Amino acid sequence: KKREERLKKEAAKKKAAEVKKEAPAPAEPPAEEAPAANAIPGEGPLIAIDAGHQAHGNPEQETIAPSSGKTKAKVADGTRGVATGIGEYEFNLNFSQCLKRKLESAGYRVFMIRESNDVNISNQERAAMANSSGAQVYLRIHANGGPALAKGIETYYPSKNNPDVGHLSDPSRRLSELILSEMCASTGAKGRGAMARDDLTGTNFAQMPTSLIECGYMSNPEEDKKLNDPSYQEAMALGILRALDRYFKS
Repeated sequence: KKREERLKKEAAKKKAAEVKKEAPAPAEPPAEEAPAANAIPGEGPLIAIDAGHQAHGNPEQETIAPSSGKTKAKVADGTRGVATGIGEYEFNLNFSQCLKRKLESAGYRVFMIRESNDVNISNQERAAMANSSGAQVYLRIHANGGPALAKGIETYYPSKNNPDVGHLSDPSRRLSELILSEMCASTGAKGRGAMARDDLTGTNFAQMPTSLIECGYMSNPEEDKKLNDPSYQEAMALGILRALDRYFKS
């Protein structure tokens, strides 16, 4: 009888061990989802900045708008400073980096379309990058060229009659007017106006309020020198920061 009880106990232990061995391992907690590749950490408004042009233009053609058959160069060469000899593409990136630092120090998040001059990104592709970033505003940084006496700041936005982004005209116009006003106040530069234009590829393919900023004339020797002065760039960046503050509070 004792032998039978011992055998029963041994059999029970063996069965329990087998059940324990076969029991599935406890499920691991789900891994946190990886952030999107273009996610910018933080909570402030996200601003996409495109430093216009690049070291070498791209004459290949692309349409200027989703609904248009008209084409122009994917990336124009841009102008060059008559006094400094600095290419517009260099100024655009230098100032965009200055602007990025200024905005980030104030709590904004910034997505840069390019951070090198040695790129080949068409205007359509730049807009697509801005769209994919989830930015709330798209700033396109440029400098002007023209008569030697011409000077001052201009901003551009799409018109209400634009068949592709006319619905973004009002916020883009307000953004452009605020930028023009605050940049002129912070630098003392002449304001040449916030103007509607529907022939700008990067604007026509953007899906958020957009302002193209012509910061000044590199064809004017005096203004060319100012544009490439770090302290003047700081003043321009401060103006844009103040404009964005007003834009997001309104």
